[in-house]
Amino acid sequence: MEKHEWLFSQVRWLFIVIAFVGMVIGLNTQLVDAKASSLETDFQRAAAKYQVPVDLLKAVAYNESAFDSHNGKPSVAGGYGVMHLTDTTGLTPSGADSKAVKVPNAASLHTLQKAAKLTGHSVSQLKTNSAANIDGGAALLAAYQKSSGKGLTSNIGSWSAAVKKYSQSDFQAAADFFAANVYKILAKGVNHNGAKISPQKVNALKDEAIDTTGESGQTDGPAGLPIEWIPALYKTFDDQGDYGNYDLADRPNDEKINYIVIHNTETSFQEALTLFSTPTYTTANYVVSSVEGTVAEMVRPQNVAWHAGNWYINSHSIGIEHEGYAAVGGYWYTENMYKSSAALVKYLADKYQIPLDRQHIIGHDNVPGLTPAAQKGMHWDPGTYWNWNHYFELMGVDLSKSDGSTDSHIITITPNDKTNLTADSGQKVTDDGVSLPLTGSNFVYLYKQPSFSADLIADKDFSSGQAGTTEKDDWGDKAVYGQQFSKIDQQGDWTEIDYGGQDAWFYNPGGANSTDATGKLVAAKGSKAVPVYGSAYPSDSILKKNKVTGIKPTPIYQLQPGQKYVYGGTVTSDYFNSHFNSNSPKNVIHGTDDYYQIQFNHRIAFVKASDTTLSDD
Repeated sequence: MEKHEWLFSQVRWLFIVIAFVGMVIGLNTQLVDAKASSLETDFQRAAAKYQVPVDLLKAVAYNESAFDSHNGKPSVAGGYGVMHLTDTTGLTPSGADSKAVKVPNAASLHTLQKAAKLTGHSVSQLKTNSAANIDGGAALLAAYQKSSGKGLTSNIGSWSAAVKKYSQSDFQAAADFFAANVYKILAKGVNHNGAKISPQKVNALKDEAIDTTGESGQTDGPAGLPIEWIPALYKTFDDQGDYGNYDLADRPNDEKINYIVIHNTETSFQEALTLFSTPTYTTANYVVSSVEGTVAEMVRPQNVAWHAGNWYINSHSIGIEHEGYAAVGGYWYTENMYKSSAALVKYLADKYQIPLDRQHIIGHDNVPGLTPAAQKGMHWDPGTYWNWNHYFELMGVDLSKSDGSTDSHIITITPNDKTNLTADSGQKVTDDGVSLPLTGSNFVYLYKQPSFSADLIADKDFSSGQAGTTEKDDWGDKAVYGQQFSKIDQQGDWTEIDYGGQDAWFYNPGGANSTDATGKLVAAKGSKAVPVYGSAYPSDSILKKNKVTGIKPTPIYQLQPGQKYVYGGTVTSDYFNSHFNSNSPKNVIHGTDDYYQIQFNHRIAFVKASDTTLSDD
């Protein structure tokens, strides 16, 4: 072949390749557009059919589900689809730490049946077909508008009574909170999951101020939150000093509040309230319901609830329980609950100057044990399906937003919960061997080598096996959204980090599962390993001097030379030596040691400042 013929041949093939790639890209774009326009079309059609303002319909849907149909699976409150149409008939989600519990069977939790009558769609269609589900929501809104004595007008502001009714709440504050959130969505605008609401001027409902003086019968929470004071039990149980279920204190005057701990109840909302009101030696400061997002304040934030299984963390934290179950194949936490909880956390964080990050807004699963034995039995809620990304976004914090660093050695784990795990790679999540959904999980798996065929890492100090597992409660091989670690290396699509005393690899193609960040790193001083603790307690000698027995700082790990972990703040050692009916400052024993908090593995931990160095990234 002559030179010009060869060149013509190569150019021809180049054009063919470009045309093919263009066709594929065009086809993919059409598919994406089709998916996006399908949801938009469904909203437009349903709104026109039932004479409901389309943006109002979308705002109600976003407030209920963030435009996520959850593949036809119900929420923990029995809600289906983007409109969260409810049907709790026979619904018995079983939690990891409890037996099956029936969801309350209130009439308000059967809107699917009413929507079926209004639309002619079957209950099955309403559960699994997005178009039918949106029809159902639109039909209900129209029916509620008519029942309020108002016409099917295009004036969005006149639909507030119908929106409140859609909340299905008989508690006025909860209905008001639901409606206020809908109108805030309309004012702010949304572009998510293929549906869009343009920001618009609306007469948003005003929040009613809540008295936060903390006196008896009054609540401590943000304006507009549907919150009630339902006191937990506080009494002596015998004449030997036994008492419960919490401790009186004077926080933050006697001890700083550094953390907010997120739990889930593994019971119903009402059962949790009953539990904390009986002699059970357990409480939380707040409990949030899944159905309405109502909040029960049970222990004042200035007092110490018994919730975390670590006395040091209890002394310095506020505990919030959420109605629901940490792993129930496909069930999902409700938007009502997320919104109420996020509003509460943002308020508390501002009031007590708690940083809005994942070293201070932590799950129960991030709380370390005080001893090696205790570390093995620490809890793992709120679980692999708690949406930390969305939760922080509701607080106005985007943990996936880069701070502009270009040569960082610190990364934030920020996976997309729809693509972080893939079946093609062999990844799965299991509950006693039974597969759970991949979509919605909040972590990346950690491997011993940069390969899907490599073993998952195991917590060498506490695991009986040599390799990690895919079990939902095995936190030894999982890095979760928002956590930060020191980056060691990058090999192709794989990133290496320091994690719990090991080199761990996670799949990170093009940085899809992480975001560069800046901060400080903690390392061992000198050439010897230093202790890692589950608390920042004073020295043994100071505790003994104050007649505290049976308590001493106990190492749970070793920080080896060369390893680096992300700094989460400096605390000075203390111990809350509590007893019944006393919140005197003298009960707080202050030490002289400064500790650095670090993100050691899945759980936070503490190292003595005198044992370590602190350096900028």
